[in-house]
Amino acid sequence: MPDVPNVGQLVLLGLATLAFVIAAVIALLRLKGQRESLRLPGKIALYAGIGLGVAVLAWHSMLRGSWIPLEDNFDTFVWLAMLLAMFIAYTQRTRPLRGLESFMTPLIVLLLIGAAVFGKTTPHEYLKSAWSWFHRTSAFGGALAFAVAGCAGAMYLFVNQQLRSKRVSPGGRLGNLERLEHVTVVSVTLGFALLTIALITGLVLALQGSAMGKNWYTQPKVVLTFVAWVVYALVMHAPINPSFRGRKTAVLSVIGLALMSGILIAVQLMPASR
Repeated sequence: MPDVPNVGQLVLLGLATLAFVIAAVIALLRLKGQRESLRLPGKIALYAGIGLGVAVLAWHSMLRGSWIPLEDNFDTFVWLAMLLAMFIAYTQRTRPLRGLESFMTPLIVLLLIGAAVFGKTTPHEYLKSAWSWFHRTSAFGGALAFAVAGCAGAMYLFVNQQLRSKRVSPGGRLGNLERLEHVTVVSVTLGFALLTIALITGLVLALQGSAMGKNWYTQPKVVLTFVAWVVYALVMHAPINPSFRGRKTAVLSVIGLALMSGILIAVQLMPASR
């Protein structure tokens, strides 16, 4: 099967994963203290991981004869990981947010591991049509935005806890609460819009007929997606409802990220479409 990654691609993926593991360890060390000497090695590891990941995507696309993203699980998971890594690189170059790598690089590592584990199959889809492409693109785009929101929310909780206990990190200069809340809400706004599109297109595809069966609405993927939509709808009310601002918004964004992770796993465990 041309979509299945070969040994060479898996080796290259392993090297990319190792680079991001190193970047994550360095980021954690910097988070614990003022270690500016580790800044350059951290950047090198991050950019090395991005370069190796892009090389994997190019190699995989060339062998399968298609440069359209999200056509199989291996391609999808690597793309999600690389886009998150590029978000880190861009943010840290334009408006640095200290500690961002500490919360995002572990998620990147998990996505790359997911690419190796689930990379032998193509994404489960309802019908091969424009609807299915829009559904897939909006679903994974929403997942990417929610990943950013979840990490920003986790950072908010970490910084808030340190301020409450008056144990500010020796390294200092972690993202302030206002900016972290802003990043969370903006990311959730984008992700919520994309998730809503995914729900609508998914409903259209299900009504057209799918391999999910007549009771498609009871499938774990569908149930988790609806619950995640409700959670993010609550986060969306943060600007107009003070009771959902700050810590509660951060907690809901982290819960939402956990639900989205469950959805990705549920998709892999569902029967493939016929």
